[in-house]
Amino acid sequence: MEKGNTVTKKRKFTWVQGCWSLSCTLMMGAAILAFLKGEANLADIAVSLGIAMFFSGWVNMLVYHKQCKIMHGAHWLLADGMSTALLSIFLLFNQMIEAATIPFFFGVWELFSGVLKSIDAKELKTERMAGWKRFAAVGLFEIVSGIAALLKPVDDFVGMHIVVAVILFVQACGILFKIMIYPTLVDRD
Repeated sequence: MEKGNTVTKKRKFTWVQGCWSLSCTLMMGAAILAFLKGEANLADIAVSLGIAMFFSGWVNMLVYHKQCKIMHGAHWLLADGMSTALLSIFLLFNQMIEAATIPFFFGVWELFSGVLKSIDAKELKTERMAGWKRFAAVGLFEIVSGIAALLKPVDDFVGMHIVVAVILFVQACGILFKIMIYPTLVDRD
């Protein structure tokens, strides 16, 4: 758009942001489901949680495949997508899953995802790109919540379903930050 001598650039919502929005919605829905279903039904909703995880991982791998040449940090997106999709198989196809193992499983996933986001934040900071503080904050919070999920007293204190709901909520927030920062990751002049 041109206004006088000034050219302004209006950013439009991209297909990548649309895919991530669907993924964020699924993660948020899974978090709400885990919170509402309670501890006793955690194993019963494992497949639903696995579907949300698999979709999120698949979207990240798709974005990597289509955007790897123009997007900063695409390799970390691929690593996060592959680990998420592969770990979702445990929830989707393990018929002998017990409710007590689910928070441990999600804690490991959250911890790994937090480490990847922290490394990506360090790269963003090194390249002086906007948004690195958001990624660092989400990465740090994922690491802390991942460690907390691995501690039995935390499960006993708040309940396993709340631990899982918090992890899924934090993952949804991480996706939301990716949606917000995406234009800066591909607009390199």
